Amino acid sequence: MKDEKGDQEKFHFIGKLVSELHEMQVQLSDLERTKAEFEKEISQRIRMEEESKKMRASLEEQLAESGAELKKITEELRREIGERIRIEEESSKMKASLEEQLAESGTELKKITEELRCEIGERIRIEEESSKMRISLEEQLAESRAELKRIVEERQREVQEWKQALDNVRDRLISSKF
Repeated sequence: MKDEKGDQEKFHFIGKLVSELHEMQVQLSDLERTKAEFEKEISQRIRMEEESKKMRASLEEQLAESGAELKKITEELRREIGERIRIEEESSKMKASLEEQLAESGTELKKITEELRCEIGERIRIEEESSKMRISLEEQLAESRAELKRIVEERQREVQEWKQALDNVRDRLISSKF
């Protein structure tokens, strides 16, 4: 009878051990699934971070190109302004000379004066158009810079969020190992 009671206790003990082993296997299986999900999420985040880096590099390249283009346009505008100033100076000299010569002949003076007025009007119109174009280009550049700044800040926030998320996942993985 003692043997039978001892056998029952052993059987009960073994049954309890088997039950606990089964429960541990279920927990281990759950942990492995969770680990696989975390690994998948980490690889997706790493891929997204790499894409973000590529996008940032592309934006920086575009910004450099925009800067170079702006520099080129600025130089062209400076040359054009210099040329216009030179033309205006020449025009002023020419007008003075013509007015002196035309003072002697009234009809010729009226004709040349009218031509000069038209030329000056055209130059003023061209200068106004050039000024409007310069202002438009400056506005476009400012908008481009603002958009680029917004995108860079957004990407920096995303990278920071991803880093924080990766740190959280790493911390969870480390704490789950213990």
